Parts: sequence; structure tokens; C-alpha cells
Amino acid sequence: MREIMRWKVLVILLFVGACSNLLFAQKRASRIEGSSFPVSSVPDRIYVVRDASFSESELLSINTLQGILAKKKPMIYRDHGQGYSIWITDIEDNYPVNIDKTYWEDFEGLIENFKDSIAGYVLCNLHDNSSNAAISICGFLNAIAVTSNKIELMNSLGIEMLEDVRAKDENWAFNQYRDQFSKKIVCYQKEEKDLFLSDYSVFVSAFHFFDNIGSSVTSQALSRMDNNAIMLGWGEDEYQTVDLASKTSVMVNAADWALNLSTLTNIEVETKQQSHIEEVTNKDNVHTVCFLMTDGDNVQWLLNDFAINQNWFASPDRGKVSLGWTISPALCELAPTVMKYLYDNSSESENRRDYFVAGPSGYGYLFPGKYPDRVNMANLLNEYMKKSDLNIVNVINDNSNLDPIKPYLDQEAVDGVFLYTYSDYYTGLNGSIQWYNGKPVIGGRFALWEGKYSPQGLANVLNNLPRNTKIADSYSLVPVHVWSMGVRDVTACVEMLNENVRVVAPDEFVKLIKANLGDQPTSSKVLKQEGDQIELQQNYPNPVTDLTTIKYYLPENVDKISLSVFNLRGQVVKEITKTAQKSGFHVIKLFVSNLDPGVYLYKLKIEGISVELCTKLMMVK
Repeated sequence: MREIMRWKVLVILLFVGACSNLLFAQKRASRIEGSSFPVSSVPDRIYVVRDASFSESELLSINTLQGILAKKKPMIYRDHGQGYSIWITDIEDNYPVNIDKTYWEDFEGLIENFKDSIAGYVLCNLHDNSSNAAISICGFLNAIAVTSNKIELMNSLGIEMLEDVRAKDENWAFNQYRDQFSKKIVCYQKEEKDLFLSDYSVFVSAFHFFDNIGSSVTSQALSRMDNNAIMLGWGEDEYQTVDLASKTSVMVNAADWALNLSTLTNIEVETKQQSHIEEVTNKDNVHTVCFLMTDGDNVQWLLNDFAINQNWFASPDRGKVSLGWTISPALCELAPTVMKYLYDNSSESENRRDYFVAGPSGYGYLFPGKYPDRVNMANLLNEYMKKSDLNIVNVINDNSNLDPIKPYLDQEAVDGVFLYTYSDYYTGLNGSIQWYNGKPVIGGRFALWEGKYSPQGLANVLNNLPRNTKIADSYSLVPVHVWSMGVRDVTACVEMLNENVRVVAPDEFVKLIKANLGDQPTSSKVLKQEGDQIELQQNYPNPVTDLTTIKYYLPENVDKISLSVFNLRGQVVKEITKTAQKSGFHVIKLFVSNLDPGVYLYKLKIEGISVELCTKLMMVK
């Protein structure tokens, strides 16, 4: 009897498992209403091929075949090494998908197996304009791209040539077929990178092209797109590429070295961070710092070696300090298993946490000040923030104007904005904190960036900054430039900080600022000491080359005030004294042309009361 019962249980479990697998296989990945990212069906079997076993011309054909198959259901995954082995192993270990290596190194067998799924082939060259033209038209022709050395094989398999584009380019494709291309996705990709991203271009029937950013075809390709469409790929100049896309209400997802997006985008998973800080604990007499790694909007970087490189997520030092990471909310639909893997493998302890922040500048890179449809963009971002479990947005703008940032702060899912200026190592706002809708807009103050601050140099600065938690200058947002600095550099800097510098994760940073500063006016820094209230404004301009103005308010008449300027070694480098000061606002004009470029502290002394505010005095030579 027990044996029969065991068999019944086993049969039930097998039946339930089979049903679960069937439901998974029949399911379509979810999409936010208004999403630009297409979807087909969740795969149940994936044929993995090893890149190292194939020629480049074979990989071009495999890539376009991968995109064609994905229109109905993804069937192919390219194991390129680097980080890509992680993602297919993760799928094999954690999702009900059969991983099949039948065609691991068999090009002819792969093409023969799927020849009935294609209408024919487009003949092109490798790595020139014709390959981009072929990729562009393969999607709606239901064809694969083939080079001349594979014509004989195609003939032997009975696969028909539909178009010969070897003497043609993207301009021809655009003029001939522009109405056939997606208006939600466009791929801006150099010809020499035709083995990357092309599977996704075919999957979505995107115009896949590259031309000078100022050319007429580039302008026409972007201007025909729907508002809040996505440009995948990358250009030769970051600013010009993002600037032009922004002006047409198109955002950029850097993806020029991306593989397997047509497969990864169709796997459905929930993307949740490990935890969010609900309550914060105040500490007196500290300067609070948040380190934030840059470039998380770069989809191709996250897919490639981000997770395995010891400079970044695989660093043995990760988990030793609280650290912020930027990530694109678009990943919750472009590659959700990748986002889940990063969330699940983040460090989580009581005092040291990894925490993810959206951007820049949302679910795509854009300059809000140049983006006409930023209100609708921000409304859509709100849904991406919820789906990807993010609540802070890192925004890069080409100026410091707050108005274009306001639509972000109108969103329920956005608790605050980390705002960088494109220039000045992202620190053009000098750490200022502005308020809108009860939410802070926090500017980068110092950058851990080669050519700007080393770990030692930054530690020296942070150790000498104000420690009054009721003033904005006691909080520093530090962009960490990932191409010149890594996790080890952050850890090295933190190890040199004194006990009066507190390092926190981004969510705790925002909550501490809200709790301690509230919705203060942006111009006045209110400081209290010994029961008296003195208002001391930030100096202007800042950075300064010659003359800066410092404004302050006295609650009552005083006999004497003095302003002392210190370098970071604590030496007084300039002092100004004024007598018989009446209550009200006063101004001190401070000439700094004889000071070296750098960071200085100044103290305002009033009859034994010392009020301290940090500022930058930067002389431009």
C-alpha cells in the first residue's frame, strides 16, 4: 500500500511539474502599457551554440536566424564567453527551459534544422554597409543574412536568395523600405559590429544603420520614430548622439556589443531588490557620503563582463562598504533574468549594502532639458520604476536647470533624483540640494575619477568637510567613474576616512536628507548654535575664478565678525574682518585669484560663535 501511495505522489508531482513547465512555455513575458519592447513567447528549449566554433560569416547568419525564430519563440543562444556563459547557466539552473547543445559547433545542422522557419536569405558582405542593409530587411522578409562563401550551402539546403544587397547600403534600405521598419526601436550600430545586436534588430524589424550623427539619414531615421522610442547601439560621440536623440524624444540604450537580447527579452521573471531601508538612524557630528557607480544604463556592459570582472560586481571587496549601483530600468524587459541575478547576488548586511538606482536618465539615456515629451516619458518611467523595484533616479542633464527634472519628481515611485551635469566630472552642481514636491534633487559633489580625485585625495577632502547633519554641505554624493575606478578604489578611500565620515547606501542617503533637511529653501543654509540663528548663504559663483560673494544674515547687532578661509591642511589662507555689523543681510566679497585651485573651508566667526560651511573655490587657469 505504501509503495502504491509513493507512486501516486510521484505521478502527481511529475504531472504538476509538467503543467508548470507547459504554462511557463506558453506564457508571454509581461510588458508595461506603452512599452517600446516587443514580446513573443517564453522559450521552452534553447539551442546553445559556441561562438568560438564558428566563422564570423556563420555568426552573422546565426544572429539573424536567432532574431527570426524569436518572433514566434526564442530558440537560439550564443555562448560568447565572458558574462554570457553566466546568463545561460542561470537560465538552465533556475528556469524550466531545456538547454540543448546539439548544434554547439554545427552550423550546417543548425541551418538545416530551421530552414522551414525562414523564407530565404539576403546576400551581403561582412562588416560593411551591405551587412547593415541586410540586417535591416531580414526582419520583415523573414530571411537570414548570408555571405558569398555560403551560397553553395544555401543552394544544397534548398534555401532561396531573396535579395542581393552587396552593392547597397542603409540609405537604400531606408528609402526602399522605411514604412516596414519599427517606429518604437531603431538600432544605431557600426558596420564592423554587425555580429552584435543584430538578432534584436531582426526580432523587432528595426532599421539597423550607422551614419554620421549629423547626416540626413540619421536625422530622418530618428524623426520618424514614435515619442519615447528607443535607440539601441551607440555613436562615435556620446554628447552628440544623446543630444540628437533627445531632441526627437528618443532615448538611448547603449547596446552596441549586446548579444542574445531577442532571447533574454522573452523570459519572464520578477525583479525585486533584496531590501529597502524603511527607517533611518541619525548620527550626530558626521559627514554623510554616498558612493554611486556610473554607467549602469550601459546594457551591453551589464550583459558582458560586468558580473565577472573583479573591478566591478565580482570584486572581492564588494560587500565591505555600502555602495550604490546605477542600472537601467529597461533591463526588467530587455533582460529580466540578468536584472534578477544582479539583485539576488547583491551584498546585504546590517551596515553594508549594495543598492541599485535607476539611470541615467531613467529607462534610457537622455538629456531632459532637450527632451520635448519628458512629461509622458516620466509617466512611463514611473511604471518601469515599479516593475524594476527602483525608487531613485540618476539623471544626467546638459545644464543645471531644475525645471526639466520636475516631471521625474511628480512620479509616485520616485523618492529623489541624483542630478549630474554632463561636464565637470558630473559635479557641476557642487553637491547642492534642491527641493521640489517635497523630494530632494541632489547634485554630485566630488568624483572618484582619474584626473579628478584619487582614493587618497578624496579621503583627505571628505575628512575635512562639515559634520552638521542639519546643513546640506554635510552630505556628499560621489560619482565613481567605472572606467577609471573600481570597487577596490571605493574601499581604499573608505578605509582612509575618519570616524566622523559615515558611508551609506543611496536609499539611506535620501532618507537621511529628507529627515534632516526637509523642504528647505534652496538659497539659505540655516545653522543653529548656542540658541542663536544665523543664515549663511552658499557663495556665488561656485566654482570661482576670481571673485565670489558670500551673503549672511545676522539676527541682532554685533560688534565684530570675521571670515576665515582654510585649506585642507587646516591653514588659514585668507581672513577678512568687519566691525559694527547691524542685524539683517550682509555681503562679503572675497577675491581668490591668489589661491591655488582646490577645495577650501570657510568659517564665519561672530562674538565667539563659529559657523562653518564648506565650499569649493576653484580657480581656472
